[in-house]
Amino acid sequence: MNTNEFMKRLREIVEEYIEGEDSYSDNVQLEINTTDWSMDIADPDNDLPNCDYYPLLDLVKMSVNEPGKWLPDEAAMESVAAEYVFTDD
Repeated sequence: MNTNEFMKRLREIVEEYIEGEDSYSDNVQLEINTTDWSMDIADPDNDLPNCDYYPLLDLVKMSVNEPGKWLPDEAAMESVAAEYVFTDD
């Protein structure tokens, strides 16, 4: 895993959340397994070992040009990625 791969997968999860936003509760989380770097949309009650959790609503922002439309928040996603150290091979 490197930073670019991490960000690509993170963006995919955030976009999946945006596309199906009505299917999730407001407190749904991003789950990152720090053993194998897999990511998923998780129930807010999950608290698995070797996993970190981030509220998905913190990783989106409202579109300025299209009110009511969510967009991935690049700065928030970069902040999540900054929590981890990857070798960028």
